[in-house]
Amino acid sequence: MTRWTPVVVSLALLLFHGASLAQPANDECSGALIAVVGNNFLDTSTATDSTDAVSDSECPGTALGVVNQDVWFRFDAPDHGTITLSTCETVDFDTDILIYTGGCGALDLHACHGDSPGCLVEGTTNSWNTFLADVPVTSGESYWIRIGGWGGNDFGDGVFSLAFDAGPPPPPPPPPPVDNDECVDASEAFLGDNPLDTTIATDSSDPYDASPGCNALGVMNQDVWFHFTPAVSGALTLSTCNIADFDTDLVIYEGTCGSMVEIACSGDVAGCAIYTSIIETLPVEAGIPLQIRIGGWGNSDSGGGTFSLDLVPSIIDEFSCSSEAGSNSIGVSATLASSCDSIVFTVQGIPALEEFGPFSPGEIVTAQVPVQTIQALVEVCAIPVVSGAQGVSSCCETPVTGPIAFEGCQTDDFPVSDALESVQSPIAFDQNLFIWDLQVEAQVDHPDSGQLRINISSPSGTTVTLHDLPAGGAGGIDVTWWQNGIANGPPFDSGEVMQPSGPGSLHDFQGDADPGNWVLQIDDDVAGGDGTLLGWCLRLFDTAPAPSSGQNLVIGNPNNLVQAGREGDEIGCGTETVICNNGDEPLDWYGNPDYRHPYMIYNMYRLENDRLMQIGGSWVKHGWSSAQANACGFGCDPSPTNQQTGVGCSDTYGAGGNASQNVFGPRSEIDPWTGAYTFDGSWLDTQSGGPHDGVEHRLRLLDQDIDPVQRPDAQLFSEIVILHHADIDHSDNLAWEPITVSGAPGGNWSFNLSAVSTLGPVLNAWPGAQVHLVQPIPNIDGRCYLADKVTDNGDGTWHYEYAIFNLDMSRNVGALSIPVSPDVNISNVSFHAPWAETFDYSNDSWQWSRDDSAITWMTQPHEDGAAANPLRWGFLFNLGFDADSAP
Repeated sequence: MTRWTPVVVSLALLLFHGASLAQPANDECSGALIAVVGNNFLDTSTATDSTDAVSDSECPGTALGVVNQDVWFRFDAPDHGTITLSTCETVDFDTDILIYTGGCGALDLHACHGDSPGCLVEGTTNSWNTFLADVPVTSGESYWIRIGGWGGNDFGDGVFSLAFDAGPPPPPPPPPPVDNDECVDASEAFLGDNPLDTTIATDSSDPYDASPGCNALGVMNQDVWFHFTPAVSGALTLSTCNIADFDTDLVIYEGTCGSMVEIACSGDVAGCAIYTSIIETLPVEAGIPLQIRIGGWGNSDSGGGTFSLDLVPSIIDEFSCSSEAGSNSIGVSATLASSCDSIVFTVQGIPALEEFGPFSPGEIVTAQVPVQTIQALVEVCAIPVVSGAQGVSSCCETPVTGPIAFEGCQTDDFPVSDALESVQSPIAFDQNLFIWDLQVEAQVDHPDSGQLRINISSPSGTTVTLHDLPAGGAGGIDVTWWQNGIANGPPFDSGEVMQPSGPGSLHDFQGDADPGNWVLQIDDDVAGGDGTLLGWCLRLFDTAPAPSSGQNLVIGNPNNLVQAGREGDEIGCGTETVICNNGDEPLDWYGNPDYRHPYMIYNMYRLENDRLMQIGGSWVKHGWSSAQANACGFGCDPSPTNQQTGVGCSDTYGAGGNASQNVFGPRSEIDPWTGAYTFDGSWLDTQSGGPHDGVEHRLRLLDQDIDPVQRPDAQLFSEIVILHHADIDHSDNLAWEPITVSGAPGGNWSFNLSAVSTLGPVLNAWPGAQVHLVQPIPNIDGRCYLADKVTDNGDGTWHYEYAIFNLDMSRNVGALSIPVSPDVNISNVSFHAPWAETFDYSNDSWQWSRDDSAITWMTQPHEDGAAANPLRWGFLFNLGFDADSAP
């Protein structure tokens, strides 16, 4: 044992001696030595590891190591330029080099490198040393150089070289962010002039478009934001016209950042220098926050100047409206804050009545405004007029319905216990009537309507969910559920007229009503509070009678159809239209953006092999001006304006003009029953300018479908369908006639329309077919025509062929079922739908199925939206099958 003791003591002394070696003066950043241009001695043999950690991720691709036993130097840049550091073949260990700015205690990594290709460790062939080139430096700035070993055992000595090359100054740092660069940082805007500067702003990502209806909106380059909350309701004008020094875009949103809706916009405005912008007389409400966004029209447009805000208070202080069921009118009441000469009342944006004053401040103006639409939520507005100038409009919405055929109310209180059994409240019904429409009104006192589920059930057992545990349902319920109301959503205690939540639709109750009890059922499915059903009412509506007088559009006899363009084997055509007014009021013919004008479509059909099928169709031609001729021989009492067709008068649009693609819009934008159409945001408002090819939007026909050589036994029929919002009789606004064709594929086809046109559906041209009118809800929605024909195949089977045409049914047709006994065998099932030029719905074929009672063709469910292909207005579908049973 005593022989081992000296050895242990010697080792201990050796270790103690090694630990006592002094560290270099530049072991830490604070002791950094001055580095000079040229060679600089370094020795890391006794250095320690600095605490300033660095990872390879901060210098990607540089093979940086652990910076073992590092030492520090400082270089003071004498001028702008670059420095290059090297340990190649001059240092005897594997090196790392890092350069910092900012100073000790606040170091900011500027550059770094580990192993460099071809840079050898002194005395070896290992390319492990460091060459860090062209590091930018700024005159007068200091740079801290840190050199250490690549691995945990790498240390030693040698010299590193530092080279300096003078050069241009580095680019300036990016400018600081603009205070109001994003919506959340918006500056407050004030009435009057406000300073504007977008020169260093960035592009915001918030969406915007021209849908509110504005001209020449640009790219909103380098936009800035402002917020403004009106103290009073009125008309707001935002302008950069002649007061900004760059081409501007303006957008105004309503609401707060993250939940705002665009309500107005402006790009270039005539009369404003350098393409500046104005949003004029925008109706705004007191207390509703607005977000204002101003940017450049083009990618290089930015600048400064000012923008102005002006708010004209409303002349109308209060405005209300309501409609008595079945009255075809809306009662309005306007309380004036200041005087005016008259008030114009509009319905759905169209002037309907003007009340003349003069009217004084505080006066209440009442009126009954006539409406033609029923079973709809209708907007009516009051526009004051002062010295011929229109002031700020005030608007409201109200349900307009047919007469009430039945109304029952239950006024007894029913307790709604917290998370317990259902509450059922009945209303007895003992009448025989057809339900066209209905409303359910209910009031429930409850701390949280989000805990409730409410259903309505008919005597026949049909059930629809009105209210289904919605989020955000704080408070009780005061709602009238109506399928034509606003979308379902909170608040639920403010007396709104809204759609049911579903599942189910109130349209499910349309049809013959069974006597018995209608039952309102309430379930409190969530613990948290009791409530009370205070009462509820059920209203069943009859349809209003069709008007017997008014505007009556009738189609006259067209004489021309022309080929206007070609793309490959397809041609685009235009058809002459002759439109007559057989009513006792002038026929509206106002051009866009007014919706009160005719909508014309052109179709082509082929009768071949005893099957009448549609082979082409156009988009909608929008009328804009009327002549005052007498083409139908009714006797013309001309209108003094081309925006109406006088009683008995006619207007003819030539085939070439009816092929003009800039006045075509998609059929889907028009309600075929009411003639309703909104120009703002429509195709014609946003995208009508083209460019167009030779067939787009026109009546499109394939050579192979009309070539008499390929189809010698076929008969072609041209059809015109015209819709109009005030037409009292839709049955005479479609007409067809047989045509003949000459020409050859690839060339120019000629069409002969010498035959006299026939009013009514083209299905009447199918010999031997039976044509039936299909109108599930007369005076509420439009109609279809269904034709059927059965042919003996001569082999013990019969062919059943059907064609269905939708004239003006806005609800569309999604399925057709034909009763078939279960012991009947069917085969050769067919379906045909014409191809429709479209950007927003499908052309997919209907699929068929068979059960014990019927064969059914059906498109995708309504919930699938654009994936579905229902029978829309102005189209004809064919369906057929063979069966081993006679009719």
